[in-house]
Amino acid sequence: MKKEDKNKDTRMTRGMVLLYLLLTLGVGVAIIVNTVKIQFVHGDEWRKRGLKREAGLRTDPARRGIIYSSDGKILATTVTECDLYLDLYNAPELDDKGNPKYDKKGNPRQTGPIVDTSFYKYIDTVSQMLAQAIPMHSTQYYRERLLTSREREKSRRCALIERNVPYSVWIDISRLPGWGRGVVKQVDGRSVVRQVRAHIYGNMAKNTIGFDNGRENDTYTGLEGYYDSILRGQDGISLCRRLTKGIWLADEPRERKEIPQRTDDDKVDTIVVQNKVDGRDIVSTIDTRYQDIAESSLRKALRQYGGSAGCAILMEMQTGYVLACANLSVDRELQDYMEVRDRNVAVSDIYEPGSTFKTVILSAMLEDPQVEIDTSMRLPARYKNFGGKYGEIKDDHGNWDSLSVKRVIEQSSNVGMCDLGWQLYSERRDTLRHLVEQMFPYEKLNPDVKSPEYATHINNLKASNRDFLNFCYGYSTNVSALRLITFYNALGAGGRMVKPLFCRAVVDENGRQREVKPVVLNPAICSKRTARMMHDLLENVVENGTGNNIKNNTYGIAGKTGTAVHSYANLKRYNASFCGFFPSENPRYTCLVVVKDIPYYGRQAALVFKSISDCVVAIDKRLSDGGVKSVWPRLEEDSAKALQRPILAKGDQTHMSDVHKMLRVPYRTVDRDSRWVCYQPATDSTQATYVPYTPAEGRVPNCYGMTAKDAVELLQSMGYRTRVRGYGKVFSQSPKGGTRLSGGTVVLTMK
Repeated sequence: MKKEDKNKDTRMTRGMVLLYLLLTLGVGVAIIVNTVKIQFVHGDEWRKRGLKREAGLRTDPARRGIIYSSDGKILATTVTECDLYLDLYNAPELDDKGNPKYDKKGNPRQTGPIVDTSFYKYIDTVSQMLAQAIPMHSTQYYRERLLTSREREKSRRCALIERNVPYSVWIDISRLPGWGRGVVKQVDGRSVVRQVRAHIYGNMAKNTIGFDNGRENDTYTGLEGYYDSILRGQDGISLCRRLTKGIWLADEPRERKEIPQRTDDDKVDTIVVQNKVDGRDIVSTIDTRYQDIAESSLRKALRQYGGSAGCAILMEMQTGYVLACANLSVDRELQDYMEVRDRNVAVSDIYEPGSTFKTVILSAMLEDPQVEIDTSMRLPARYKNFGGKYGEIKDDHGNWDSLSVKRVIEQSSNVGMCDLGWQLYSERRDTLRHLVEQMFPYEKLNPDVKSPEYATHINNLKASNRDFLNFCYGYSTNVSALRLITFYNALGAGGRMVKPLFCRAVVDENGRQREVKPVVLNPAICSKRTARMMHDLLENVVENGTGNNIKNNTYGIAGKTGTAVHSYANLKRYNASFCGFFPSENPRYTCLVVVKDIPYYGRQAALVFKSISDCVVAIDKRLSDGGVKSVWPRLEEDSAKALQRPILAKGDQTHMSDVHKMLRVPYRTVDRDSRWVCYQPATDSTQATYVPYTPAEGRVPNCYGMTAKDAVELLQSMGYRTRVRGYGKVFSQSPKGGTRLSGGTVVLTMK
C-alpha cells in the first residue's frame, strides 16, 4: 500500500472517530438539557400526570339493603348477573407455506379460544346449565343456538348467547376445560358482570316492591323508590395508589375528610373521602302467603271474565298495614295478567266506584244533624222519574216496588238511593257533598310506595239533576282503590281512619327492627252510632242481599258489592268490586277487590274476596279466640242450651264426632253405635241431637247435607252408582231420596 493511501485512511478514521465523539457529546448534552428541563422546568406537570396514572380516587359501592316480607321471606335483594358472550373464532392452524398442521394422531390442529374437541364435548353441559338457570328456554334451544352461532359467527370474536345469566352459572361455564378463554369478560370496554336488583318471588307484588325506572339511572318505584335513601347506603370514596395492574391500595385513612385538589385548569376542587356504609334493610307489610292467594285468585277471575286489569288489597284494620296488594294488568308480550311496570292499579288508577260508594253516601247522610234516617222507612224501587228525560232512574234487578232503607243497601237499589238523596238534599246539594268530603279521604294519602297518585274528582252537583242523582249511587266521582279501602277500614274500626302502610319496620345499624308506627289520619270520621248501623247493614248485604254468594257458616263477613260502567262509549263493559271487613263480629281485616272492564256485571269480585278471607281465617290463629263469628251462637251464652245449627246435617257418625271435637263443640247423639246419623233440631221439650239414619231397602237414600265422600260411600254400599257435580255438600240429587229404585245411577249436585 502506498504511503499516501495509508495517510488518507488514517485521516478518515480520525474524522469518523471525531464525528462519533461529537455526535455522542451532542446527544449527551441534549439528554442532560432535556433531563433538566423535565425535572425542573416541566417537572410539576409531569408529576401531576404520573400521579393521575398511578394514584386516584376509587369508589367502593355500598351494598343495597334487602326488602323482607312480614313473614320473614326475602322479597328483593342484590345479585350478580352476567351477559354470556363467547369468542367463537375457530380456524385451522397453518404452517409457513399455508398448509394445515396436524397433531400426533393425525387430526387437523386448530387455532381459537374454544377448539372443536372442547366445544362439542361440553356443549350439552352448557345447554343444560343455561336451561336450568333460565327455564323459559329448553336445553335443545340453547344447543341449537350454540351450534348456529359457532357456524355463522366463527370469524367473530364476540357472539351473544344469553343475557341476565346468574353469576354462578357464568363462572361454571368459564371453568369448563377449554372454555375459559372463550368466555368474553368485557364488551365495548364494559364488564359483562354487573350488580342487579332481583325479586326472589318473580312477579309477585312487584309494583309494591318496586320496578327499576328505565328512564333514569338507578331509580325505582314502589318501596324501593320511597325508601331509597335508607336502602341505598353510602358509597365509599378513597385515595388509592396502584400497585400492579388492577390492584389498588388505599393510602389515605378511611374516614370522612375533605381534600383540596388542583384541577387541569389550575382551579382548586374539594374531594370528599368517606367510608362505605351499606344500605339498611326494611321489612315490608306484605305477607307472601296472603299475597300469593290474592294474586292467584284475582288472576283466575280476570282470565275467566276477560277483564283488562284488577287489584286486590288486604289491610290490617287497627294498624293500616297492607298485607297483600295485587295489581294485575294484561301483559301483551306474555299474554297473561301480570304486575306491569308503571301500572299500580290500587294506588294510581282512579275510577267511578259504583255501588260500593253507596256506603259512603249513606254514612254521610246518617251524620247529618239536620236529618234522622229510619232504616225501616219505605223508598221506591225498580223505576222512578225525578223530572225530565235525564231524571229517569231504574234498577235492572228485583221484583219489588218499594224497599226499606235497610233493604235498599242489601239489594243495592239505585232508585232507592236516589229517592233518599232527592228527598233530603235536592235543595242543598253542597251540604251532601261537604259531608262526604269530610268523611271520605279525597286528599292524597301519600302512601309509602313511590307511585303516581292522582287527585280525586267530584262533578258539579248543581250543574244538572243527573249528576246529582248519579252521585247518590256511586257515579260522578272518581276515587282510587286505596282510598276506598281506607274508608271501609275506618268504618269497620268504629270510625278511626289510619293511613295505609307498606313498610312495617326499618332495620337499624345494630340489626334491631325499628317499627313504623301506625298513622291516624282521623280519630273519628263518624259517630259510633253511624259505624254500628253501617256495620249491621253491610252484614245484611252478605247474609240476605247481593253478597249472599259468599255467605258461609264459619265466620261473618260485612261488605258491599259494586258495579259501574267502565266506559260510557261502550255501556256493555263494567267494573265489578267488593269491599268489606271480616270477621264481622270482631273485625280485624279489610279487603277490597276490583275487577275492571268485564263484559257483564255481577258478583265476580266477591268470590275473590272470599278466597282471600278464607286463607286469612285459616292461617291467623288469633281468630280462633273470639274473632270468628260462631256457628253456635247460643253455646257462647250458655253451654247447656241446645245446638242451634248443625255443622254437618247428615253423615258418618265417626266423622261427625271428629269435626265437633276439632271445633271444640259438644256432640250429642242418642246412639253412638249407629254408622249413619242425621241432625234433629231442638224442640220445646228436647235438645238438638243426632239420631240414627237407616235408609229403607229398595229406596234411594236421602243424601241432602252429606259430604261427597259419605254420600258416595252410602250409595255404593246399597248398590247404586254415583255421579258427582260441583263441590261442597249435597244440595240436590236425582232421583230424589225415598224414590223406589233398585240399582242404577244417582246424580249428586254439590254446593
